[in-house]
Amino acid sequence: MNVLAILASPRKQGNTAVILDKYLEGVKNLTPPPQIETIYLQSKNIQHCKGCNVCQTSPQSPCIIDDDITEILKSVEKADVLVFATPVYVFNMTGQLKTFLDRLHAVNYETLSNTKIVLLTTYGDINETSAGVTNVVHSLEMLSKYLGMELIQNLNVSTYEKMVTNNVQAKKTAYTLGTEIIKQ
Repeated sequence: MNVLAILASPRKQGNTAVILDKYLEGVKNLTPPPQIETIYLQSKNIQHCKGCNVCQTSPQSPCIIDDDITEILKSVEKADVLVFATPVYVFNMTGQLKTFLDRLHAVNYETLSNTKIVLLTTYGDINETSAGVTNVVHSLEMLSKYLGMELIQNLNVSTYEKMVTNNVQAKKTAYTLGTEIIKQ
Protein backbone atom coordinates (compact mmCIF):
# COMPACT_ATOMS: atom_id res chain seq x y z
CA MET A 1 0.00 0.00 0.00
CA ASN A 2 1.22 3.50 -0.90
CA VAL A 3 0.23 6.30 1.47
CA LEU A 4 0.76 9.94 0.55
CA ALA A 5 0.39 12.36 3.46
CA ILE A 6 -0.20 16.03 2.65
CA LEU A 7 0.52 18.48 5.49
CA ALA A 8 -1.33 21.67 4.61
CA SER A 9 -0.46 23.71 7.68
CA PRO A 10 1.91 26.66 7.40
CA ARG A 11 3.42 25.42 10.68
CA LYS A 12 5.64 22.39 10.12
CA GLN A 13 5.69 21.48 13.84
CA GLY A 14 2.22 22.73 14.82
CA ASN A 15 -0.87 20.95 16.11
CA THR A 16 -1.83 19.52 12.73
CA ALA A 17 1.68 18.16 12.18
CA VAL A 18 1.58 16.41 15.57
CA ILE A 19 -1.75 14.72 14.76
CA LEU A 20 -0.44 13.68 11.33
CA ASP A 21 2.75 12.27 12.85
CA LYS A 22 0.78 10.19 15.38
CA TYR A 23 -1.55 8.95 12.65
CA LEU A 24 1.40 7.92 10.47
CA GLU A 25 3.03 6.15 13.44
CA GLY A 26 -0.04 3.92 13.53
CA VAL A 27 0.12 3.36 9.77
CA LYS A 28 3.82 2.41 9.97
CA ASN A 29 3.00 -0.43 12.37
CA LEU A 30 0.85 -2.24 9.82
CA THR A 31 2.00 -5.56 8.38
CA PRO A 32 3.35 -5.36 5.78
CA PRO A 33 4.47 -1.79 6.39
CA PRO A 34 3.17 0.57 3.71
CA GLN A 35 5.26 2.97 1.65
CA ILE A 36 4.72 6.43 3.16
CA GLU A 37 5.61 9.77 1.62
CA THR A 38 4.89 13.08 3.32
CA ILE A 39 4.67 16.39 1.48
CA TYR A 40 4.77 19.69 3.37
CA LEU A 41 2.84 22.06 1.09
CA GLN A 42 4.17 25.24 2.68
CA SER A 43 7.67 24.39 1.41
CA LYS A 44 6.50 23.76 -2.16
CA ASN A 45 6.09 26.15 -5.05
CA ILE A 46 2.48 25.52 -6.07
CA GLN A 47 0.82 28.21 -8.11
CA HIS A 48 -2.91 28.71 -8.52
CA CYS A 49 -4.75 26.88 -11.33
CA LYS A 50 -5.28 29.24 -14.26
CA GLY A 51 -8.38 27.39 -15.51
CA CYS A 52 -6.96 27.16 -19.04
CA ASN A 53 -7.95 23.46 -19.40
CA VAL A 54 -4.86 22.57 -21.45
CA CYS A 55 -4.41 19.62 -19.06
CA GLN A 56 -7.82 18.32 -20.15
CA THR A 57 -7.13 18.15 -23.89
CA SER A 58 -5.60 14.66 -23.61
CA PRO A 59 -4.07 12.38 -20.95
CA GLN A 60 -0.64 13.27 -22.33
CA SER A 61 -1.17 17.03 -21.92
CA PRO A 62 0.47 18.12 -18.67
CA CYS A 63 -0.33 21.27 -16.78
CA ILE A 64 1.33 24.28 -18.43
CA ILE A 65 2.37 25.77 -15.08
CA ASP A 66 6.01 25.01 -14.31
CA ASP A 67 6.08 24.45 -10.57
CA ASP A 68 6.38 21.66 -7.98
CA ILE A 69 2.93 20.20 -8.70
CA THR A 70 4.26 18.13 -11.61
CA GLU A 71 6.33 15.90 -9.33
CA ILE A 72 3.71 15.89 -6.57
CA LEU A 73 1.01 14.67 -8.96
CA LYS A 74 3.16 11.65 -9.82
CA SER A 75 3.03 10.70 -6.14
CA VAL A 76 -0.72 11.37 -6.01
CA GLU A 77 -1.34 9.05 -8.95
CA LYS A 78 0.65 6.22 -7.28
CA ALA A 79 -1.08 6.58 -3.90
CA ASP A 80 -3.64 4.10 -2.64
CA VAL A 81 -4.43 6.45 0.25
CA LEU A 82 -4.20 10.24 0.45
CA VAL A 83 -4.01 11.67 3.97
CA PHE A 84 -4.90 15.36 4.09
CA ALA A 85 -3.97 17.17 7.30
CA THR A 86 -5.12 20.77 7.66
CA PRO A 87 -5.91 23.25 10.38
CA VAL A 88 -9.24 25.00 9.98
CA TYR A 89 -8.69 28.67 9.15
CA VAL A 90 -11.59 31.09 8.69
CA PHE A 91 -14.16 28.28 8.60
CA ASN A 92 -12.40 26.17 5.98
CA MET A 93 -9.22 24.37 4.91
CA THR A 94 -6.01 26.33 4.53
CA GLY A 95 -5.26 28.16 1.31
CA GLN A 96 -2.35 25.77 0.78
CA LEU A 97 -4.67 22.77 0.66
CA LYS A 98 -7.27 24.51 -1.49
CA THR A 99 -4.63 25.51 -4.05
CA PHE A 100 -3.31 21.94 -4.09
CA LEU A 101 -6.80 20.46 -4.53
CA ASP A 102 -7.55 22.87 -7.38
CA ARG A 103 -4.46 21.60 -9.16
CA LEU A 104 -5.81 18.01 -9.07
CA HIS A 105 -7.71 19.16 -12.14
CA ALA A 106 -4.56 18.21 -14.09
CA VAL A 107 -4.72 14.55 -13.02
CA ASN A 108 -6.25 11.86 -15.17
CA TYR A 109 -9.27 11.17 -12.96
CA GLU A 110 -9.21 7.47 -13.81
CA THR A 111 -5.93 7.14 -11.88
CA LEU A 112 -7.68 8.48 -8.76
CA SER A 113 -10.63 6.12 -8.96
CA ASN A 114 -10.83 3.98 -5.80
CA THR A 115 -8.17 6.04 -4.01
CA LYS A 116 -8.97 6.28 -0.31
CA ILE A 117 -9.01 9.63 1.50
CA VAL A 118 -8.25 10.37 5.15
CA LEU A 119 -8.92 13.83 6.57
CA LEU A 120 -7.28 15.09 9.76
CA THR A 121 -8.14 18.57 11.03
CA THR A 122 -7.33 20.75 14.01
CA TYR A 123 -9.43 23.73 15.00
CA GLY A 124 -9.35 26.38 17.71
CA ASP A 125 -12.94 26.29 18.92
CA ILE A 126 -15.05 24.18 21.28
CA ASN A 127 -17.53 23.23 18.56
CA GLU A 128 -16.72 21.66 15.17
CA THR A 129 -19.66 23.30 13.44
CA SER A 130 -18.98 26.85 14.62
CA ALA A 131 -15.28 26.37 13.79
CA GLY A 132 -16.07 25.44 10.19
CA VAL A 133 -14.87 21.85 10.35
CA THR A 134 -18.05 20.69 8.64
CA ASN A 135 -17.17 22.90 5.65
CA VAL A 136 -13.84 21.12 5.24
CA VAL A 137 -15.36 17.67 5.62
CA HIS A 138 -18.15 18.48 3.17
CA SER A 139 -15.67 19.83 0.60
CA LEU A 140 -13.56 16.65 0.78
CA GLU A 141 -16.67 14.46 0.59
CA MET A 142 -17.81 16.27 -2.56
CA LEU A 143 -14.34 16.15 -4.14
CA SER A 144 -14.00 12.46 -3.32
CA LYS A 145 -17.33 11.66 -4.90
CA TYR A 146 -16.57 13.72 -8.00
CA LEU A 147 -13.19 12.05 -8.55
CA GLY A 148 -14.36 8.52 -7.71
CA MET A 149 -12.43 8.40 -4.44
CA GLU A 150 -13.70 7.45 -0.99
CA LEU A 151 -13.36 9.38 2.28
CA ILE A 152 -12.71 6.51 4.71
CA GLN A 153 -11.52 8.23 7.90
CA ASN A 154 -11.90 11.63 9.52
CA LEU A 155 -10.48 12.93 12.78
CA ASN A 156 -11.14 16.49 13.99
CA VAL A 157 -9.25 17.72 17.05
CA SER A 158 -10.06 20.85 19.02
CA THR A 159 -7.13 22.90 20.27
CA TYR A 160 -9.36 25.28 22.21
CA GLU A 161 -8.58 23.93 25.68
CA LYS A 162 -5.19 22.30 25.06
CA MET A 163 -2.64 22.01 22.33
CA VAL A 164 -2.27 18.65 20.62
CA THR A 165 1.15 18.07 22.18
CA ASN A 166 -0.61 18.00 25.57
CA ASN A 167 -3.68 16.10 24.39
CA VAL A 168 -2.88 12.46 25.11
CA GLN A 169 -6.33 11.24 24.06
CA ALA A 170 -6.19 12.97 20.66
CA LYS A 171 -2.74 11.54 19.92
CA LYS A 172 -3.87 8.06 20.97
CA THR A 173 -6.97 8.33 18.79
CA ALA A 174 -4.88 9.43 15.79
CA TYR A 175 -2.46 6.54 16.30
CA THR A 176 -5.28 4.00 16.61
CA LEU A 177 -7.02 5.37 13.53
CA GLY A 178 -3.78 4.92 11.59
CA THR A 179 -3.59 1.27 12.60
CA GLU A 180 -7.13 0.76 11.29
CA ILE A 181 -6.57 2.18 7.81
CA ILE A 182 -6.59 -1.23 6.10
CA LYS A 183 -9.88 -2.20 7.75
CA GLN A 184 -11.66 0.48 5.71
